[in-house]
Amino acid sequence: MKRYFARKLFIYMLTFFFAVTIDWLIPRFMPGNPVQNLLARAALRAEAAEVMYGYFTRAFGLDVPIWQQYLNFWNALFHGDLGISVYLFPQPVIKIIMRAVPYDIFLLLPAVLLSWIAGNKFGAFAA
Repeated sequence: MKRYFARKLFIYMLTFFFAVTIDWLIPRFMPGNPVQNLLARAALRAEAAEVMYGYFTRAFGLDVPIWQQYLNFWNALFHGDLGISVYLFPQPVIKIIMRAVPYDIFLLLPAVLLSWIAGNKFGAFAA
């Protein structure tokens, strides 16, 4: 029984590791530069854009080597820091997620209740 749980725990941890790694890799394989996209929305003059490019590159941690970015990502993740939103700069990602939680719960509760009622009705009908 211990081997079974140890094996399951290992599989879950491995799956978590690969899922988080893929989540980290996706933005790095996307075409374009998130800092340039952010500056394009701001419509700055050329001189200001160069200064802001350096600022945002440092703010998002893109000025360090890729392996250091990966280690920084894991460190921040284990400390509960999801970072700063690129799209809604300078808002923390956790605030954006927390704003959406009530709407998610509002959709989740009726869906769970409706599926429970329908499942019990169909199950009783089938029996």
